[in-house]
Amino acid sequence: MAAAVALAVLACAALGGIGWYFSDVATEVAHGDDYPITIVDAANGTVTLPRNAHTARPGTWGLVWKERSGRDGRAVLGRVTGGDARTVVRQVTAVPQGTPVKGARASIDHWVYGGDPKSALGIDFENVAYPSKLGPMPAWLLPAAAPGGGLSGTWVIGVHGHNSDKAETFRAMRTVHGLGLPMLSIAYRNDVGAPASPDGKNHLGDTEWNDVASAIAYARTRGATGVVLYGWSMGGAMVMTALRHGPPLPVRGVVLDSPVMDWDATLHKQGAARGLPGFVVDVAEQVLERRTGMDLDDYDQPRYAPRLKTPTLLFTTTDDSTVANGPALAFAKAAPPGMVAHLSARADHTEAWNADPRSTRRP
Repeated sequence: MAAAVALAVLACAALGGIGWYFSDVATEVAHGDDYPITIVDAANGTVTLPRNAHTARPGTWGLVWKERSGRDGRAVLGRVTGGDARTVVRQVTAVPQGTPVKGARASIDHWVYGGDPKSALGIDFENVAYPSKLGPMPAWLLPAAAPGGGLSGTWVIGVHGHNSDKAETFRAMRTVHGLGLPMLSIAYRNDVGAPASPDGKNHLGDTEWNDVASAIAYARTRGATGVVLYGWSMGGAMVMTALRHGPPLPVRGVVLDSPVMDWDATLHKQGAARGLPGFVVDVAEQVLERRTGMDLDDYDQPRYAPRLKTPTLLFTTTDDSTVANGPALAFAKAAPPGMVAHLSARADHTEAWNADPRSTRRP
């Protein structure tokens, strides 16, 4: 009996330890760089890369590599022009920084662009800081493309995803700018250059949504009369939560790109990808809720869909390896007729634009 009790105690301790570890992974703040591939060759407006699921995908991508100086180089990749069973040759459409060379360590970047809106896209911008509960938060403010570059009227507020950066919003900027709308691309708590949360943890949007509300309030002080909220991944969860809490300006529309619409479904998807049984993920979720104070049920967005009053444009991808798509599809189905426009692309997480930039330019 003593042995059985001891074994049960050890099993519970192991289960709790795994749950603690998985909750740590979910709330970890990380902004590191990774260069998992090596450039095979670069010449005549092309680059040759090892063939894998990422390097061979059709569409528009960025290539980032580490230069001998220690700085990053960056190129924009276009269509596949050749290759064999082990390599893929891609067209290089632009090289904003550095020179790709054989042997350099590199990575595929679905954000495509780097730097700031002026250096990346040729769009004028202002570095600003919006007040928040934790202190000033950095942001890029792009004036409207209309004559005079005004800031009045409806603003678009871009909200990046988990452990990402303002650069994730680059892909939407030309479209927004072309529509004549100002855009505020925000950093929020725990981002590089932004104040940290009190515990230094990512709260999966449960506290971060307050920064979205603060950004909306800032837009009002700069002359905005309404906003369109544009969220990627976890940014989508933040946007929808800010919307439900009654933002300080009218929300004219919402754009969601591969959004987290139910953390329970997404955490189970990520747990399964790590080989964890469902009951272990359940324990991890309980640990996460106790550590952060959040209620995961509050992020079951489909249950709020029948009350949706804001026109919403939803992008999902068929091969999303990060976020569970089911809740987003359920949200679109449960919303009032005509309130959600849904576009799907054959791509991975937040990569609908990369797969087909033209189809995602629709206002």
